[in-house]
Amino acid sequence: MALSFERESAARSELVSEVRKLARPFDPERWERLKHLVYRPRRLRVDVVVDDSTLREGLQMAGLTSPSPDDMCRIACLLSEIGIERIEVITFTKTDQEAIRRMQDEGLGDVLAGWCRANKQDVDLALSLDLQQIGVSHPVSYIHFEKWPERPLEELVRRAVDTVEYARDHGLTVFVHGEDSTRADWKFERKFIDAVADAGAFVYRICDTVGCGSPDLDAPLPYGIPAKVKAIKRETKIPYIEIHAHDDLGRAVENTIATVKAAEGLYDKVYVSTTFLGIGERAGNAETEKIIMICYMHHDMHKWNLAKLRETANFISSSLNYYMPINKAIVGDVVFAHESGIHLHGVKALPLTYETFPPELVGHERKIIIGKRSGRHGIKMKLEQIVGRVVKDDDPRLASLIEMVRRMYVEEGRTTPMKDREFEELVRKAGFKI
Repeated sequence: MALSFERESAARSELVSEVRKLARPFDPERWERLKHLVYRPRRLRVDVVVDDSTLREGLQMAGLTSPSPDDMCRIACLLSEIGIERIEVITFTKTDQEAIRRMQDEGLGDVLAGWCRANKQDVDLALSLDLQQIGVSHPVSYIHFEKWPERPLEELVRRAVDTVEYARDHGLTVFVHGEDSTRADWKFERKFIDAVADAGAFVYRICDTVGCGSPDLDAPLPYGIPAKVKAIKRETKIPYIEIHAHDDLGRAVENTIATVKAAEGLYDKVYVSTTFLGIGERAGNAETEKIIMICYMHHDMHKWNLAKLRETANFISSSLNYYMPINKAIVGDVVFAHESGIHLHGVKALPLTYETFPPELVGHERKIIIGKRSGRHGIKMKLEQIVGRVVKDDDPRLASLIEMVRRMYVEEGRTTPMKDREFEELVRKAGFKI
C-alpha cells in the first residue's frame, strides 16, 4: 500500500519555518508566539496564588544550615521579585524575628504570613512583629489527635476556634491549616471547617501531611484531592481553599495541580502552598518553581518574573547548604547542558528539539559538555562558543581538535567530562586563538 504524506509534509515545512523565525536569538515577545504555536496553552478559569513556605516549611527540613537574618531577608526579597503573593514565615526564634523585621523594612509586610499553633501566645507574637496575616495549624485526623489522647474532640476544636476568633478580633487575616486532611474522617473535618469559618477564617488549607493524597478524579474521600476540593465547596462555608502537598509518594506537584484544576469553576482563586526546590520535612513539598512553570507553560499565566528562578534557586541552595540535584527540573546545573552527539545535533539544528523552553527564560544558560559521548557537532559548537565566531566544517584545525578529543577518550580511556579550561588548552593546541 502506497503512503502519501503530501499534506503532512506541507504542514511540517510551515511549522518548522515559523519555529526557526521565532527561535533565535531569544526574544521574550517572539518566544511567546513560539510557545503558543508549539504548546497551545489552555487558560484556566481560576487564579492561582502561590503561597511560598520556603521560610517556614523549607527551614524545617532535617540537616539544613540555619540561615542568617540577612539571608532569610534576601530569600524573601527574591521571592517577592518573582511575584510571590504570600510568603509564609516562622516566628519563634530571635533569628526569625530579626529576619521578619528586616523584611518589613524592605516593604514586604503585606505579603508576609506568620505560622502559628492554635494558641493566643503565637498570635500575640505575630502581632508584635506587625504581621497582617497568619496561618493557624491544627490536626484534623484522629491519628494526629493521638498527640493529646485524653482531650475530647470538642476541646480540640474549641481551641482552634478560639484562636481564630482572637486573631480576627485583632484584625488579622486567618488561614487554617488542616493537618493530615487526607487521612481525616470527612464528617468530623466538615464540622471543623465550618467551625473555623464561622470564627472568621478566610482560607482552609488541605494539608496532605504524609503525602498519601491522590490526584485521581475517582479517588474517594479523604485522600482523593479533587473529591476533597469539591466536598469543601459543596458542604462547608469556608470562602477559599489551599493545598499543601508533601512528596512522600512523589505526587506533591501532581496533587497541587489537581487541586487547581478541581477548583476551576468553583472558586475565582485557589491558593497553593509550595517551597522552592521542594525543600521541607522528610521528602519535601511541591516545588514553587515547578508550579509556576506549569501554570505558565500549560495555562499561559503571566504573573511571575521567571528570569529570577535560577538565581533564587542558587541563593537558597547556598545559604541553606542544601545540595541541589544537578538535574533538578528548571533550575538545576545540567538541565540545559548537552553532551551526547545525538542531542547536540538536535540542539544545533533547533534548540527546541531538546529544550522545552529557552534557558534565558528562567535566568539559565545553555552549556555544551565535552565528554565520552561528544561528537563532531558538540565539539564544533563548544569551539564556536569559545572563539566567538563560526568555524568552517573543513577547517583543518577543527579536524585536529576532534582527533585530540577522540584520542583522549578512545585510546587513553578517559571517562570523565572535560572542564572548560582543559578544552580551551586543546583549542589553543589545535591552533585557534581565544
